Amino acid sequence: MKIGRLAPFYRWIEYCAFGRELERRRFAFLDRVARSKYILILGEGDGRVLSKLLTLAPHAHFDVVEISPEMIELARRRTGDSVRIRFICQDARTVELAPDKYDAVLTMFFLDCFSERDARRLIDSVAEALNPAGVWLHSEFAIPDGGWQRWHARIWIATMYLFFRAATGLKIRSLPPIGKLFSDTGLRPIAWEDARAGLIASEMYVFARNSRPKSNYSDRKAVR
Repeated sequence: MKIGRLAPFYRWIEYCAFGRELERRRFAFLDRVARSKYILILGEGDGRVLSKLLTLAPHAHFDVVEISPEMIELARRRTGDSVRIRFICQDARTVELAPDKYDAVLTMFFLDCFSERDARRLIDSVAEALNPAGVWLHSEFAIPDGGWQRWHARIWIATMYLFFRAATGLKIRSLPPIGKLFSDTGLRPIAWEDARAGLIASEMYVFARNSRPKSNYSDRKAVR
């Protein structure tokens, strides 16, 4: 997926399609991580979430995994190249993370870029880097269970996948079952909001009691 070619226009494409609603979904629960010291963001994009978090979480340091150098450059400009932010220009599927390091993980309109198999592996791996008392903030497109809302969402999502396949080479054609994948990893939702008739949602996950996955990082390099 070559998202970098859309970097200069991405914000305006988003505004044309959804106005400020995707921003509201990204920002929905950011105040819940205000006391965090270490935050991991996967697929940050142009830095709008980072910019807000620099103020909301004044004592936090951020590891930001973003595959697009162009998006990283936009985020650097937006955040004033803050020394509290470390950018990692790498495919999130190949990043090795220290276990139990992060107080919060954020994935905002990011996991829809992966197949079910890759999304499962990524969620399992990142969950090991989230400390047992940490939170995972997630915003994503969704398909409601029934009614006209379901057809409305299916049409929108199919259109978006067609657009990104043509513009960036994205190969994925359907949403992975994110809720199930989180649940299988031992995470449960404790807060949830949606908009646009259920098409877009914001969620906050924590580990269910006794569901913390076991770490197997003993012989792996880790980002510290």
